[in-house]
Amino acid sequence: MTQSTSAAPLRVVIVGGGIAALEVVLALHDLAAEHLDVVLIAPEPDFTLRPAAVAAPFSRGHAARLPLTRVMAEHDGRFVRGAVARVDAAARTVTLTSGAVVTYDALVLAPGASAVPAFSRALTFGAHPRALNGILADLEEGWSRSVAFVVPPGCSWPLPIYELALMTAQEVWSMSAEVAIHVVTPELAPLDIFGPEGSAAVAGLLDAAGITVHPGVEAQIHHTGRLDISGEAQLVVDCVVALPLLEGPRLSGIPCDADGFIAVDDVGLVHGLECVYAVGDATDRPIKQGGLACQQADVAAAHIAVRAGADIEIPPLQQVLRGRLMTGAGDQFLQGRERASNEPLLWAPAKVSGEHISPYLIAQNVVDLPIRADASAPGVDVSASQTSVRYAGALT
Repeated sequence: MTQSTSAAPLRVVIVGGGIAALEVVLALHDLAAEHLDVVLIAPEPDFTLRPAAVAAPFSRGHAARLPLTRVMAEHDGRFVRGAVARVDAAARTVTLTSGAVVTYDALVLAPGASAVPAFSRALTFGAHPRALNGILADLEEGWSRSVAFVVPPGCSWPLPIYELALMTAQEVWSMSAEVAIHVVTPELAPLDIFGPEGSAAVAGLLDAAGITVHPGVEAQIHHTGRLDISGEAQLVVDCVVALPLLEGPRLSGIPCDADGFIAVDDVGLVHGLECVYAVGDATDRPIKQGGLACQQADVAAAHIAVRAGADIEIPPLQQVLRGRLMTGAGDQFLQGRERASNEPLLWAPAKVSGEHISPYLIAQNVVDLPIRADASAPGVDVSASQTSVRYAGALT
């Protein structure tokens, strides 16, 4: 690659205010701060750690807001609050809905994906945060006696549904409530994306918690509380909680697939465009998860840093899936697909494994998700290579 010889810094515009966007900001600052002029554009003023939201109803910890203006000031950049209306790749400009135009030498798209309800007759996790508290209260007080947690067909990241089920079990049974808890999923086994060992560990947790799993089921919900789970069979429960489906950002001026996601190569370059990168949930990679997004962001940042003149090596994209499964009790940790241990994976307390963002969030006291040690009801932290996932769609 030809390195820049210009004395002027390379202007890098990053669109998005989530995990992938912040990982790019932090990585660029570490790799080539003196070569770059970095601008972050996002519609919201603060960063929030969305994967931590599952803990809130169970008092398992919290994640504070982090002002993006402060983040950029600390890293020699600038924050612009606004939403993107269109991108002109030929002119290298980003036009905001306000009419403002921002120029760039390199553009990184990390706007994330939009969550949409999978079922009209179920509570969509994340859509109404307080509604889950109401369901928990009804289960604890005996107004409801059964609940189904559903992974819809097409969901790319099922882990939160298992956290919800396990923490609900811990919560209601600590109150001596008699509740039937079900997990309905199209996966052939719980969290089979992590391979046989990780899946078996999760299945053991579910069994110990008395949770009934219905695997290999593409559920349909035509009536409130009634799930069609196989042929003529129905599962009847008092309440249903489902994960949402994701849609791509469909940015004007950026090519996308039928679902709105952006096609990229292994360094994050958008197919058919020059100096335009995309990372994280907005891309066409099949698994939408913060740790994977950070790994994509690191490679794209290195590619941009070299373009700007930094004397560094661009690492190959090696997608390794890591996840901390919160259970409401204690935590045990699985590393890879071969062994288990009592030690957490990289930056597990932050709920996201990113080389730059995880230590930063911990240092800023943004996230408080303490690890629990209770061998009688362990949690699971798992890791698995995702080398084949982009092409095959699942681990085999």
